[in-house]
Amino acid sequence: MQPTKAAINFLKSVLAASQIEGSRNKLDIFTDRLKKAVSEPTLPLAMESLMTAVNTTSERIHPLTIVEMVRISSTRDAPRILRWLREQTKIAVMLAATHDEGILAEVLPEIELPAGEITGAAVARQQYAVSIKATCETPLTHGSDGKAGNATLFRRIAVLATNGNVLELPYYSGNAIRGQVRDLLADHFIESIGLTASRSKPAVSLWFFYALYCGGALEEKSDAMKAIRKQLGDHGAIRSEGIREFRQNLPALSLLGCALGNRVLPGHVQFADLRPVCSEWGTGTKPIAEMLTWEFLTRREDFEDHEEHHGMIANTEVLKTGVELEGGVDMDSSMPEIERSALGCGLNLLSERSMIGAENRRGMGRVKFEMQGVPDESIYLDWLSDNHANISEYLRQISALP
Repeated sequence: MQPTKAAINFLKSVLAASQIEGSRNKLDIFTDRLKKAVSEPTLPLAMESLMTAVNTTSERIHPLTIVEMVRISSTRDAPRILRWLREQTKIAVMLAATHDEGILAEVLPEIELPAGEITGAAVARQQYAVSIKATCETPLTHGSDGKAGNATLFRRIAVLATNGNVLELPYYSGNAIRGQVRDLLADHFIESIGLTASRSKPAVSLWFFYALYCGGALEEKSDAMKAIRKQLGDHGAIRSEGIREFRQNLPALSLLGCALGNRVLPGHVQFADLRPVCSEWGTGTKPIAEMLTWEFLTRREDFEDHEEHHGMIANTEVLKTGVELEGGVDMDSSMPEIERSALGCGLNLLSERSMIGAENRRGMGRVKFEMQGVPDESIYLDWLSDNHANISEYLRQISALP
């Protein structure tokens, strides 16, 4: 039997035998389950995962259909079928759902399967001013923008390999690292001037809270924004002295940059993404497929005095415990020494926290950091201690304190 026809017949049988429950359309749910299943490294594992996901067993599928699927799973066409299912999941489900054998007889022979294995490696990166290596002590999850129902895929990026092939490789976003360093430096700064760092009841004005923790918010009419515009300039005019004073009094904020009113102050540091050490990224020998797996998540409901169940189950794709990731940080050549030291403080705080990614509350994302070239943090710490009163006075001047 033609490999594509055998695969579609198998999907058709699994779909018919599936026991899917939910408020959504059955085909939509089946598509999500298939999308998750074909993330497995081999076709047999993908089909086994699919049957489990749709709550069916081999006993509910015709033996000849299983025999044909097993046969093609041991041929050179198996990787090609698996890749086609990954790239054309919705089309495969549409074909499996059709009852018109004439359409299938006409369409299936015309399907051209892609090459089974996408080979190649990414171009190696240059060295960073600060090198970062993170070793996963627990599974690490970092969700992509798209989901497969209740399954969250690990974030990936399209990479042009040295041989011209396009690879879809997992990575941990540099912007996520930047955000964590920003939060840690913000907490540290607020506590260093004698205030309590709280996300629910900020000890500083709301606009300044957003600047510290989120990089700012674009506002136009608030009194705080009027004070900022007076300090930094407005209507296209720039008060260089005001900007200089802002950067000097808030080096950690100047380091990462922020938006104030209708003005954006750029930062002075660049965070690279963390990439798993693997053959596809050109940094290891093991393929990335051996480093990924799935974790099953549940959220129980504590309130049980009702008839309808409100608990939740989910799956998330993770990098396995023991996987190493590499990245780094670069700095502008014009970065002041105090900002370099603030960066060192932020990286040390990140290393001490030793957690990245989502689902930290479930024990995921604990990593061991190894960093080389981290700037000395003592200059920034001493400056905070020596300038406590001056900083507080400046914050009052720009309406940063309530």
